[in-house]
Amino acid sequence: MSNRNLVPDAKNAAIQPELPLATPGAGLAGEWKRDPADFQVTELRRDPPDGAGEHWVLTIEKIDLTTEMVAQWLARTFDRPLAAVGYAGLKDRWATTVQQFSIHVPGTAPLPDLATTVLPGLRILDAQRHQRKIRVGHLVGNRFRIRLRDCHSTPTHRQEAERVADALRHHGIPNWFGPQRFGRQEDNAAGGRLVLAGQLREKNRHRRGLLLSAVRSELFNRVLAERMHRGWFQRLLDGDVAQLEGRSACFSVSEAVVEQERFLRGDIHPTGPLFGSGLLRPEGEPGALEREVATLDAETVQALEQFGMKGDRRALRVIPKDLELTWEGGDLLLGFTLPKGTFATSLLREFLHPLPLREETAAE
Repeated sequence: MSNRNLVPDAKNAAIQPELPLATPGAGLAGEWKRDPADFQVTELRRDPPDGAGEHWVLTIEKIDLTTEMVAQWLARTFDRPLAAVGYAGLKDRWATTVQQFSIHVPGTAPLPDLATTVLPGLRILDAQRHQRKIRVGHLVGNRFRIRLRDCHSTPTHRQEAERVADALRHHGIPNWFGPQRFGRQEDNAAGGRLVLAGQLREKNRHRRGLLLSAVRSELFNRVLAERMHRGWFQRLLDGDVAQLEGRSACFSVSEAVVEQERFLRGDIHPTGPLFGSGLLRPEGEPGALEREVATLDAETVQALEQFGMKGDRRALRVIPKDLELTWEGGDLLLGFTLPKGTFATSLLREFLHPLPLREETAAE
């Protein structure tokens, strides 16, 4: 059964309008996610089922269903505990998504007949045995195909859309934490601060983790926004902590000029903080910026450390792969691939946002 009240309130025109753009913006306005078919996501994993083992791996297409709903259905259907179900990441509900789930079923029994129990909106595309459980993070990225409806589609707007796409291909998109991270009422970060202050006792461990993660995500977005306001988005700076493309490993940049070629190729990216204990901190100008943000919210940053959150770094930019634009009347179809942990809304807003931003944030 469809539930239209799950469509994000922010689906019209601007997404996170308080955040700067990497480009002047295409100003297309329009709508996203009017229908689940408008937002298609296919999970990309590098570990295909090997055909043997005690785990069934099901490739599932779901429409208007959460990842948790599918996991609970699998547990009921196979008469197994929920902990026996694995998946690589959460996927949007109001969308058409393809992802793999594993279910631990000891022995060599054949796949049961699932036709009579399948959920509305769920389709099983493939089922094979595998040696290992799928765990969160066991994916390379996601391929998106998104329809933006009723856009401004004059020749000028179409030219601007191509200019924006070309800039994003070369310089990347800001790696924002998207609106999903902050909840439908945008109150997850506020709830996380209450948890840190001891004013909210959230007993559900998963929910508590989401709230605390939203606090760190908000602080990361502040650092990235300030860096963009200072005209630093397309620059690698002396003192930056950089990250290799597709890797979590980080290293300190003593002389940016030495690493400039790798930065321009997209082989390395400057990073921002996920505040917590043991955080690797930058030096120079980027270090001063992060200290400024941390000082303005010193009690929260200190509480994250005391709460046992481990500090980490996250790339400040992401370069989309295979970005394609196709017009169908007033609708723009966008196809692109993003690495895991990246929000597609960070790319969409460059096309939808109706307002140009300050000149220093524009791609050259």
